[in-house]
Amino acid sequence: MSHSGDSHSLLTAEEGYDTEFRSYADDAWYSVQLLLEGERSEKLRVKYDEFPAESDNVFLADNFKSEDELHDFLGRFRKVSAQLQDPNCSKVVKGMRVCASDSFAAGEVLFYDAIVDDVLRKKHSNLNGQEECECIFLLFWLHGPNVGNLTNKGVADICLLQDSELHPKLIYFMEISMQNILKALPDFVSGTTSDDLVCNIVARLRETNGRPLSGCLRQGKYAQLSLSEVWPPQGGNCDNRQDTDVGGDKKLYVILVQNLEKDLSSSAVSKFIHEQTSIATQVYIFPSLPWEPYTNGVITMDCKKDVEQLFGFLQSPNQFTVSSSGRPLVATEKLSLNDHWTLMLKSPNKLLNRREGEFSSELKVVCSGTEEYKKAKELRDLFLQFIDHQKTLYKKLCTEETSIS
Repeated sequence: MSHSGDSHSLLTAEEGYDTEFRSYADDAWYSVQLLLEGERSEKLRVKYDEFPAESDNVFLADNFKSEDELHDFLGRFRKVSAQLQDPNCSKVVKGMRVCASDSFAAGEVLFYDAIVDDVLRKKHSNLNGQEECECIFLLFWLHGPNVGNLTNKGVADICLLQDSELHPKLIYFMEISMQNILKALPDFVSGTTSDDLVCNIVARLRETNGRPLSGCLRQGKYAQLSLSEVWPPQGGNCDNRQDTDVGGDKKLYVILVQNLEKDLSSSAVSKFIHEQTSIATQVYIFPSLPWEPYTNGVITMDCKKDVEQLFGFLQSPNQFTVSSSGRPLVATEKLSLNDHWTLMLKSPNKLLNRREGEFSSELKVVCSGTEEYKKAKELRDLFLQFIDHQKTLYKKLCTEETSIS
């Protein structure tokens, strides 16, 4: 079956709707047009395809207070991706990241990222001289209302990610934003320019995505009947971001990860997580003793929604996250901490925040049904048995000490 929406897609791209944006309102992807406004182009207007003007988002360069905030914002923009065509369905394979449509009440259609968990290949039919794909794609949703769930989809629901450079208007807006950030820094060094920091952010975006900025909204198919609100001035897609305790301390959400390779860097873990889930994290890896075969670490976030999504991804029974040598990463616990622990985690004397250089190990996803998955499951089960044995010994020692005293 050919998709008549493709011609519309080409038209809207020519009209300027050649970018997609992951909305703060519902975390879904939308086809958008970018417009710079203001005397210095200090306003970025995001216009949604097939939505009225009141749905536009307007972002001010002055709103960004740090390089990290700007980096996370720019990571929400990518090139509109290509609709998967029936004769090319073989391009979609197990473990591949795609963007797909999902249907909800009242005919609402939204687009979210997913991992292809499996593909059921079927013989294609021929309808009026056109090839029609009958294959079924089992998708594991990375975000959205069905995050962590599996859904069957057809070729009409799938789009392929496209490589692209950062949009020129985003680069210009980024430069204006960085100039404002630099002016607000008390320790600003006169030799540092906004160009230096712009290049740094572009490099971080490419590193985080593992390639030039990519698109994943189905070309020519826009989301319908959604966009409940515009971007809040100081908010995000997470209602629980920067939760506070009764005493006023900010909460930090943490996932404990174990069985890590000793040559795995913090940046490699953060990069992998963002590639797979679009979640921004800070990773700290504990030092280990020379004779220990593995090490442990923590993944930190300031958003409860994000930690639930990531924990579900890391504990999915349909896949494992493994190192380049096949060692499975094991997420064992999630918890929330206050500012006291936040300061400790950021102290270089307490934890090792590893960077690239001497560390070479990488992470990847292995899916159910593969030999790599089978091996990872066996190693994971052995590790959990080892941990349980350690806990039993510890409890026994504590009991004996209590009896002696």
